[in-house]
Amino acid sequence: MALSDINRAAVISAIEEFDRRGRDAFLQQHGFGRSRAYFLRFDDKLYDSKAIIGVAHGYLEGDWGPLPATQFNGGEATVAENLRTLGFEVQVTAIPPAAAEPGNISPKGFAYWWVNNKQTHSHEIGGNYLWSPTVRTDGARNEFYENMKRVRPGDVVFAFAGGEIKAVGVCAAPAILAPKPREFGATGDAWSNEGWRLPVEFTRLRRPFRPKEHMEVLQPTLPDKYSPIQPNGNGNQGAYLAAVPIAMADAVIDLLGTRWAEIDFGAISKPTYQAEAFEASEDAVEQELRNRTDLDETEKLQLVKSRRGQGVYRKNLVGFENACRITRVANLRHLRASHIKPWRASTTYEKLDGNNGLLLSPHIDHLFDQGFITFTDDGSLVVSKESDADTMIRWGIEPEGNYGPFRAEQLPYLAFHREFVFRQ
Repeated sequence: MALSDINRAAVISAIEEFDRRGRDAFLQQHGFGRSRAYFLRFDDKLYDSKAIIGVAHGYLEGDWGPLPATQFNGGEATVAENLRTLGFEVQVTAIPPAAAEPGNISPKGFAYWWVNNKQTHSHEIGGNYLWSPTVRTDGARNEFYENMKRVRPGDVVFAFAGGEIKAVGVCAAPAILAPKPREFGATGDAWSNEGWRLPVEFTRLRRPFRPKEHMEVLQPTLPDKYSPIQPNGNGNQGAYLAAVPIAMADAVIDLLGTRWAEIDFGAISKPTYQAEAFEASEDAVEQELRNRTDLDETEKLQLVKSRRGQGVYRKNLVGFENACRITRVANLRHLRASHIKPWRASTTYEKLDGNNGLLLSPHIDHLFDQGFITFTDDGSLVVSKESDADTMIRWGIEPEGNYGPFRAEQLPYLAFHREFVFRQ
């Protein structure tokens, strides 16, 4: 049977089952994910529209059984249209109901971070950047270094050194892979020569702030894990860049008092400024490539060309992908060769690896590159809560569509995109 055969009574039966089981149990029982854009509103409650339609199919006469999620797409042209035809209200939103915000994300959408950079403070604050290795000296993952990839343009960074917050910065562009700054000298001799460099516009405070003098206020707000400072106000050894919970950030800002007004957020928060900072960061990566002595001129040229989806990288990609996954446009003249793991954050090998790419129509490339959409491993589209639902509809993008599974070689790159590029 077709979706158009589903009647109002079957939908209400599915709603009743949803209420009996509860949302999570209902979705798990029938194999559906949470809706991210389209919700059925009924009796002042929101229901996952695609799941309701799929389960409603099983309540039709004839014992047809529920429709599996993989057999149909949700969205405007299918589920939403059918529900409206049956007299139901469909709410279109980019924000899932009852979604939990990450602990360091402010109501305005930017995050708070704390850097302990005693050894490199003067270089980093003076140079308007942060730099860390990618992994620990033993090769193990380090949460404080991983955070470098999580910082977004507009995020706020408290800079702590010598027992004081001496500066506050605003991130200007995403992190890039870059050599250890020469000005570090012998500092960090044990660190690898390549790491994460994060552009941050710092403002030095005219009067530094000493957390140790206010721990009766700050101590209850410290995170249980990966705290940048100890309950006594001293910095945590080994903690470089840490997430700052909203309660802790609010307390610090209150204690800074008039010093908070010294921070200039205006220009740095403008999209044009961030776009220029982003371009400058990638230019810096390109310049470093051109200066390398371990690569011949042909290798350098191919790596530079890959920045814009050209040369060997594009040829490698076309061997795996033959059309835009969402629009299905196959004419290569109208498609961009987009890196899944961004070029700025990719190693030399990853910059040219065809598995690290998708052929995308220009408007889809924009959404993917900026983190407004991503994909699950099985090809389901995931839409950020920051996405504009009206734009998605006008561009003909079904927020709950499935566009085919990815190959195993692509999955590590997709995992990076979901964690560090996608706007949660």
